[in-house]
Amino acid sequence: MAYEKKIPVDLDCPLRLTMSLIAAKWKSCILDELRSGRSMRPSEIHRCLPEAVPRVLDIQLKELVEDGLVEKTVFPELPPRTEYKLSAVGLSLLPIIDSMLRWGEENYEIFERKYGAKS
Repeated sequence: MAYEKKIPVDLDCPLRLTMSLIAAKWKSCILDELRSGRSMRPSEIHRCLPEAVPRVLDIQLKELVEDGLVEKTVFPELPPRTEYKLSAVGLSLLPIIDSMLRWGEENYEIFERKYGAKS
């Protein structure tokens, strides 16, 4: 039985549509890690985001592949080797991620107030 969303996605709102693809906790971070253009194995992505639960990263990688933002290549070896890289559509999201990174840097005091100073 497939999961059915309780609230349907509003196809008339481009912001909601975009957020439906990248709003999960780690998806933007995964896209950012893949920005170099080189393929990465799942274990490499896990090492880049150690605070993320591997199962959650795997689920979000699968969703990014299903949505066409990331390409998955499985090599016919024993054991099989899997690699991920950004698709052309995923690359087109990098300016949005860059804007989010810039905004976070420019408004760091908000995070200091909310979460405390860096240790």
